[in-house]
Amino acid sequence: MNLGWHFLWVGLGGAAGSMLRLAVSLAWPAGRLPWGTMTANVVGSLIIGLVLGRLGPMSADNHHWHGLLVVGFCGGFTTFSSFSWHTLEQLRNGQPGIALLHVLLSVVVCLLATWVGWRLGRV
Repeated sequence: MNLGWHFLWVGLGGAAGSMLRLAVSLAWPAGRLPWGTMTANVVGSLIIGLVLGRLGPMSADNHHWHGLLVVGFCGGFTTFSSFSWHTLEQLRNGQPGIALLHVLLSVVVCLLATWVGWRLGRV
């Protein structure tokens, strides 16, 4: 594996994922719940499950795809740091019930989406 090329693939995937994340957040701004953030996390979880289900463990034959899609694209597109920030803001604004709902929905739905993507990737 050429480390320089690996960094390039990760960077290209990350740039694409980050730009798509911005488009999602502009298309679906936060209301009571940060729907754009949750959408990115669910879709990103589905994609990472699908890709890893298809590719299997990283190997010399597929490391560039892992870098581009898993580390780069999904890392740039999913927004766990934004998820954490929104949750903290909900708690700071005296909305513990909304914060709990946000956490539970995000974790459960993203785990389910990852499993569905993994299953689809193995078909």
